[in-house]
Amino acid sequence: MNPYYRQSLWLILLMAGACLGTQAINAEVPLGSPVQDNNLQAQLPSSSQQLQLRNVQVNADGFALQINGIPQMRTSRVANPDRIILDLQATEVSPYIHNSVVSINRYGVRQVRVAQFQKSPAIARLVFDLDTTSPINWQSSFDQARGLLVLRPIDLAVAVNTTNSLPLKALPVANNSLPTTIDGLSFNGYGQLVIQASRAIAYRSSLDLANNTYSLTIPATRISSQLRRPVLGANSPIEQIRLTQAGDAVVVSVKMVSGWQISDAGRTNPQAIALQLTSVGQVTASIPPNTRSQVQPNYGNVTSGRQLVVIDPGHGGPDVGATRNGIYEKDIVLAMSKQLGRILQQMGYSVMYTRTEDIDLDLEPRVQMAENARASAFVSVHVNSLDASSSQVNGVETYHAPNASLGKNLAELVHQQIIASTGANDRGVRSARFYVVTKTSMPAILVETGFITNPSEASRLVDSNYQGRMAAAIAQGIDQFLKSYRR
Repeated sequence: MNPYYRQSLWLILLMAGACLGTQAINAEVPLGSPVQDNNLQAQLPSSSQQLQLRNVQVNADGFALQINGIPQMRTSRVANPDRIILDLQATEVSPYIHNSVVSINRYGVRQVRVAQFQKSPAIARLVFDLDTTSPINWQSSFDQARGLLVLRPIDLAVAVNTTNSLPLKALPVANNSLPTTIDGLSFNGYGQLVIQASRAIAYRSSLDLANNTYSLTIPATRISSQLRRPVLGANSPIEQIRLTQAGDAVVVSVKMVSGWQISDAGRTNPQAIALQLTSVGQVTASIPPNTRSQVQPNYGNVTSGRQLVVIDPGHGGPDVGATRNGIYEKDIVLAMSKQLGRILQQMGYSVMYTRTEDIDLDLEPRVQMAENARASAFVSVHVNSLDASSSQVNGVETYHAPNASLGKNLAELVHQQIIASTGANDRGVRSARFYVVTKTSMPAILVETGFITNPSEASRLVDSNYQGRMAAAIAQGIDQFLKSYRR
């Protein structure tokens, strides 16, 4: 079959009364019983296989529907509000995009809503919410090699001028052969956390009230190797931001501190998702035991009577942490933590790791391990990052919980040893409300050992010799503290 099957598709954006009967234009028609107009039906050859709609994107040419075959399409026009309904016959909607909304604001279309309209026989429904009455003729083409059904305006000049979009020549042309990536997260000046992607994205959201965690599932995307993450300061209302690659989707989970909540701020850019942070006062919730991550503690030569140090390599599994040029925080901190544990054991301390392998582990089980073992100290090891515009920033930061005098003492001793041993830039000892340092009853610190976004520092962080120096310095600081403090 020729990979490019083309046929004129009279979808759409017609002036009132043009090619449609008066009844279809002037009457409100429920989505469950759409008006069909034979003049608008585009009959494409049906496929013998079960089709699946995996994603809907907008680019400089029009709309690209990621689908594994050529569906038969039926269209209808509904008025008040003005919209076009496109049904793809014998087509299932990927669960990741069912009930999703894709912001467009181009070609006279405000947004596209995607859903599984009918299961048997399967019908995928796309509803194009319109913002113009100008007539635009559309053409369909199918790229079999890439599995893309492309809907494009026949007259692009007219299509662009009917909206408030920039001229087409000023818009980047999407390369659909490359995966859509989640490129960064940042805070804007409106109290919002913004998730930025390389192309238009859809998403589904959910809220876990018990854990005050807002999660978004973004289908057909990958985590960029150049991912930019914001720095969460001591007074940040966000406790943790976690990105996970779940098959062909990226899951972004944002855990808020007590008294804050997060919600969808509405979309003006199809390549970005803005989340509004709002203070709601102190909130108390009964948090059920964590059942997702039942991980047995990893002990290293634990001997009764010795002081026990819990070492927590940050992130793990699909949660890669900070990343740059294919280097993952989870790998650096695991290697560094193992060296730290061996040195502490040689000093005569008992050691327990929250993880010794590349596994997915939530924050609560990490804390619970230390609590159950009645550890003398808790040390979480991390790597820092900023966005590309701040690649010159480098250095070490050491954190303790606010108003934790023993934690501050431990942080200061460890930090002094790191700066003296490695010569790294001193970015200071700070307090912050990180979960693992605020929820532990023993002295606890979190060490940001350097910035993976700084090329020079990144090259040191992946060097095993430098990792050994960092581990030895942390161990010296722990040793100084524990010799003066007995739990």
